[in-house]
Amino acid sequence: MWSSAAVKIFIAHLALTFSFGSTLRLYGAPYEGVLHRYTRPTFSKSDSRATGRIVGGEVAAEASAPWQVSLQNIYGSHFCGGAIISDQFVVTAASCVSGLQRNLVKVITSTNEWMGLAWQYDVEKIHVHCNFDKPLYSNDIALLKLATSIEYDDQTKNITVADEDELEEGETLTMTGWGSSVEGEWYEDELKVLKVQYLPYEKCRAAYGNSDDVDMGHLCTNSSVGEGACHGDTGGPLVDSQGRLVGIGNWGVPCGRGFPDVFARISYHADWIRTTINGCNPT
Repeated sequence: MWSSAAVKIFIAHLALTFSFGSTLRLYGAPYEGVLHRYTRPTFSKSDSRATGRIVGGEVAAEASAPWQVSLQNIYGSHFCGGAIISDQFVVTAASCVSGLQRNLVKVITSTNEWMGLAWQYDVEKIHVHCNFDKPLYSNDIALLKLATSIEYDDQTKNITVADEDELEEGETLTMTGWGSSVEGEWYEDELKVLKVQYLPYEKCRAAYGNSDDVDMGHLCTNSSVGEGACHGDTGGPLVDSQGRLVGIGNWGVPCGRGFPDVFARISYHADWIRTTINGCNPT
């Protein structure tokens, strides 16, 4: 049975879902990819709605996150982030691409502006974790194999996957993305960056009423009220001080409302990533 605190948080989550519409993946919310596969952007840079990215962050310096990619639908609309981990593989959230056909997803690299000039890559295969959402909100990770190898340059590089992490409470981590800064608004094209603090698993789980939806496969971050992930940041990278990929954006209570943001812990899924890329080689 859930505690009274958990019930209150669950009710608050439902209220947010119905009050504010599409967000970061929330309890009962549709997958990012399914929700946005046919959405076509109708705004321009002068549109008053085009005001947001990560809540409370700053515009990222050019080429400061060369592993960051934008996942876009066939109309060129951004719906999720991702990170380059090899010359033919991008890691993202399973909730971004589960149920999508590969030809409906385009991977955009080499830019801080998802609406600007950039390189576009087709997807050859979508690998969704076999235990995605089993249990609910767990194993939310996927790999995209690209049809051609990525061309590396100053603006396009892969990031090292963290096989192990020994993060300490309060340690500074960096998230990037094009998500909204205001609930329900469209994305502006400039990439944003935000410094957040690592929150241990036990404290993260407690913040969500000791819910089973936070488990050892998750990594959580804390930030001030008014700062955090928002709609469109799902699948985006979380990077440690050594420049290693430690997390992929999963879910939370957007946008900057004081709840921890929840990521897939990369070290927990490192073996799955390696096996999926390299295949299972019999000995």
